[in-house]
Amino acid sequence: MLFDAHATALSPNEQFVLDLVIVTVAVASLIFTDNKFKSKKPGLIFTILVVLAISGRLLLNPIPNVQPVTFLAIMVGIYFGISYSIAFATVVTLSSNVMLEHGIWSNYQIIGWASVGILAALLRNQFIQNEKLNIRNLAIFAAFSGFLFDWIVSLSILHNVDTSFFLIYLLNGFFFDLLHAGGNVVFVAWFANPLSELMNRHTNLTNSKAVPELVSN
Repeated sequence: MLFDAHATALSPNEQFVLDLVIVTVAVASLIFTDNKFKSKKPGLIFTILVVLAISGRLLLNPIPNVQPVTFLAIMVGIYFGISYSIAFATVVTLSSNVMLEHGIWSNYQIIGWASVGILAALLRNQFIQNEKLNIRNLAIFAAFSGFLFDWIVSLSILHNVDTSFFLIYLLNGFFFDLLHAGGNVVFVAWFANPLSELMNRHTNLTNSKAVPELVSN
């Protein structure tokens, strides 16, 4: 007797756990496989991070405002610089919104994630200290970035409503901003150190002077 596996329905909590497992396996596979590579390949790692961000956003889309893109934008800013941050924000937004939905908000999402990455690049010395990742500072910035990104994207409503409604709109969305901020902190605690080791192997950012050089490109 054959069973139709496609007919199986998961509860929201079960789907949440399954999605987290899938994302965790993807990151773990990336990290452990990368140990075999000796040469620096920033382009390859950047591409893999883009794919991870897109897939993670799609997988976790059912969870309101919790997804790994903001966290990964921060890591790209720290280890790859401003130019890569803008490219990351653009590619991830446009690619994932093909599956989700495009609109005027896509432009603001690009600006939001690019802004997060640019700030991370400019503040790199606060995150990399004695050649180690400062998790506390990173977590604080990740929480702030959740609010920053959401507020930037919220500006898109001003195309349709009066500015007098903007503050009310932000207040109504405060709980979702908290979810985004909290999710970012969880991603920092979960993935920051292993991703830091991975990205260190594929960049030349061994000191604070490296960021301006990369940014100038």
